[in-house]
Amino acid sequence: MAIATLFVGFVVGIAMGAILMPEISMKAQNETKEDFSKNLEKAMQEINRLVKMRDPEVSARVKNYTSAGEFFLVEIEFYDKNGTLAVEKYYLSADGKKIASSQAFMSLRLEKIEVSEDDDPWLGAKDAKVVIVEFSDYACPYCAKFALEVEKKVIENYGNITRLVFRDFPLHGEKSIKAAMAANCAKEQGKFWEYHYLLFERQNEWYGNLSKLYDYATELSLNVSSFKECLDSEKYRSEVEKDFNDGLEYGVTGTPTFFINGDVVVGYRSYEEFARLIEEKLK
Repeated sequence: MAIATLFVGFVVGIAMGAILMPEISMKAQNETKEDFSKNLEKAMQEINRLVKMRDPEVSARVKNYTSAGEFFLVEIEFYDKNGTLAVEKYYLSADGKKIASSQAFMSLRLEKIEVSEDDDPWLGAKDAKVVIVEFSDYACPYCAKFALEVEKKVIENYGNITRLVFRDFPLHGEKSIKAAMAANCAKEQGKFWEYHYLLFERQNEWYGNLSKLYDYATELSLNVSSFKECLDSEKYRSEVEKDFNDGLEYGVTGTPTFFINGDVVVGYRSYEEFARLIEEKLK
């Protein structure tokens, strides 16, 4: 029997978001761990094919799996040549018929999550009816796509009733942390959002050359000496780490992840999808 049109919402650190898997031919098996491992091997072949369609440098492998009732809970590591990008959890049925992200299960099973906005930067309305808390990574391509194509339109059209809070979730390690600290240093001088968008617009540039972070301060007419002192001293490392640890506590494992009035939304979404989600909260 086959797994028909499986919905896999995996986020690869670079935040693929949700995709539709084609059919994977798998023969039904007895629900044993030995039989399940055969189904899992075939599923991983298909998942890797789909991952490499999005980014040829990213691969996926199984870290662990355990029985969870009718399903097996599978931990999958997404990685590139620089190391781990994310570790995601999925439920795969033992008979090889169904697969779903753990986030999909979570959204069905859990009540709303009380997510702190901390003292992080926000756009929109102070007294908003809809609060969106985003956990993001400046090195994540799909985070950049959201920031540059969706975020601005959301604020433009719903900014009078919506507040969007940006929190750091630096999955790509020290380079992501450095960029997040730089944005916080720019915030000190009232230029957070200008610097924020510049980081996303020139993601490949600064990721390949971190000295560009100082050039952007010059470009935005910041006090470069103060900015350099702030960044070099890692003044905001603890702030960035707090965001990351809070995200982990809320169950965030990939970017971008959004909490809309406490409801989790994992992965990139188009403006049209976001508008629909906001409209639902206004009903």
